[in-house]
Amino acid sequence: MDNFFKSVRKHIDRLDINQLRGQYARALEEVVFLDTLISTIAQGILVLNEQGEIVRANPAAHTLLGMAPADALRYLKIPVGRASKSEITLTYPDTRTLEVQTQPMHGPTLVLLRDITAEKARTNAELRAGASHAIHDLARSVAHEIGNPLNAISLNLQLLARDYPTNESIAECRRQVKRLDGIIRDFLQALRPTKLALTAGSLVEPLQNCLETLKNELKERKITVRTDFARSLPMVALDKNQMEQVFFNLLKNALEAMKEGGHLTLSAEADDTSVSVSIQDTGCGMGKEQIAHLFEPYRSTKTNGHGLGLMICSRIVHDHGGSISAESVKNAGTTFTVKLPRLEPRVRQLES
Repeated sequence: MDNFFKSVRKHIDRLDINQLRGQYARALEEVVFLDTLISTIAQGILVLNEQGEIVRANPAAHTLLGMAPADALRYLKIPVGRASKSEITLTYPDTRTLEVQTQPMHGPTLVLLRDITAEKARTNAELRAGASHAIHDLARSVAHEIGNPLNAISLNLQLLARDYPTNESIAECRRQVKRLDGIIRDFLQALRPTKLALTAGSLVEPLQNCLETLKNELKERKITVRTDFARSLPMVALDKNQMEQVFFNLLKNALEAMKEGGHLTLSAEADDTSVSVSIQDTGCGMGKEQIAHLFEPYRSTKTNGHGLGLMICSRIVHDHGGSISAESVKNAGTTFTVKLPRLEPRVRQLES
């Protein structure tokens, strides 16, 4: 290190005052240019230190958030040192949707904020139509490829049952065929958007129902479960059956990500406008590329996955007026967070 500074000093000693002034002026021009660029860009930019504190924020971040970035940071819960992508809906001073992306930078964390309100409004109908068309094509293919041979098997089993009415093996086969037929019907039904049957209830209840259904599988896979639910969570408007479908899918994904056992942490909390539930596993995690394409059809982290499960979860949650996001670290685990609006948003009196 001493040799380095000696070398730098020798270089400086060889420069006259005019050369030093010229290099300083050029460096200053570069700094001013970059500062102007960051200040005028329409995308919000935040730089967080390793403690999650803001060390730089451009004016666009203040405008997009509708408040001082340091104040907004308490509500955004931005992951520090992790790559993530999520969407948030803000209601002050007007309703808008922001895309929030984080990218670690060998210490600091870069946070990019982008207003996608107009983009979502402009393309939402097209995306829904395209996704719906693709899903219906897949549904028809599934019905043809599986339904037809399944019907043939069922008919032949009925004929065998007439000749061997007491044969337990035939009876068991018929039960399993009936079960498989029900699974296919449920799968196809899940792909078709259905009208929500909203009632006032707890967002934790459907999660607990799914946990009860999966308790034996959790035990077999040697997965421990820890719950951290805040007391007296406010009510939300939800379709319990459809939200159970969301949580069941997320829990199954978490189980399948922990091949050798692990820990599952379920938490729930509320703020002034919403109630959120988080499902955190200690599984294999996902990379930045996988995170970027979550909730898109035909993209799956599983070898034989079709990528429709998370897309259906996203559709159901957004139909509830909520949001779903994911954070993940490769080989460390993944956290999914589902957020639904409170039935009665809490009004906080602003400090004078």
